[in-house]
Amino acid sequence: MKKYLGPVLFFAAATSLLIGCASTKLSVKESSPVAIISITGNTQIPWVDEESEEVSPTGEPEAESLLTSMASSFTNSQNPEILTAIDRLDYAYDSANLNLLELAGYTVLPKEELLSSEAYTYMAPSYFNMLTATKNATGFKDLSILGAKNARYIMEETGAKSLLALSFTFQKELARGTRSSGTVGGIVTMKAKILNSRGREVLNKIFVARTSGQIKIMHGQYNKETLIENLNDAIDDAMRQFCIELSKMSVTEAVPEAAELDEVQATPIKIPSAE
Repeated sequence: MKKYLGPVLFFAAATSLLIGCASTKLSVKESSPVAIISITGNTQIPWVDEESEEVSPTGEPEAESLLTSMASSFTNSQNPEILTAIDRLDYAYDSANLNLLELAGYTVLPKEELLSSEAYTYMAPSYFNMLTATKNATGFKDLSILGAKNARYIMEETGAKSLLALSFTFQKELARGTRSSGTVGGIVTMKAKILNSRGREVLNKIFVARTSGQIKIMHGQYNKETLIENLNDAIDDAMRQFCIELSKMSVTEAVPEAAELDEVQATPIKIPSAE
């Protein structure tokens, strides 16, 4: 009998997880405005090797090491793919601002109100990405890992009712041919995490988008500026996927409490007796 216990427990845990995810609901009224507290991303746009690509336990592409990035950055100091690392993250912030409102009905706390708050100013950045080469959107800290107490502290001071942290991985892949003669496209992997008013994690999901246009490679060279522009469109695509997912788990009004339902009184109707 013991040999069946493991699979049974695994199935029960998996079922519980699925039920918990499916039943999670967010009230737009009680979760808006949302404060975007962190936008991080890798510094380069590395190639994807489909045969030997390493994937982290979370399902995200393995981040480049800090030493590898420093060596590469030194030899590619004029590479626009590296120079525009922060620009991509700033674009992601603007995309989140627009799509959260239009597709999910959530307003975003103004960036200036968050960054100037005492809670955010003195908040220590997380150590999660210290050994990897990452950049932050302009003015932001890496708060990809944030405890419930600190989350509530930020919300209490700023008036935000939920928090959003975004982590990006940018890559490029061969669409056809070889790296010396073929076509190249970009990949955007975005991890979105939402914390509710209690500082509890209610959404933690990865969204992947690919660039629509393919760029020709000739003699090992391709138009890097075009790839960068196409990545912005893929950022929008990943952001729309996230906002649609968020809208599915959101309700426009809070569900009435049971106590409120008990207060509803019905008017009695007198039924004439049969004679």
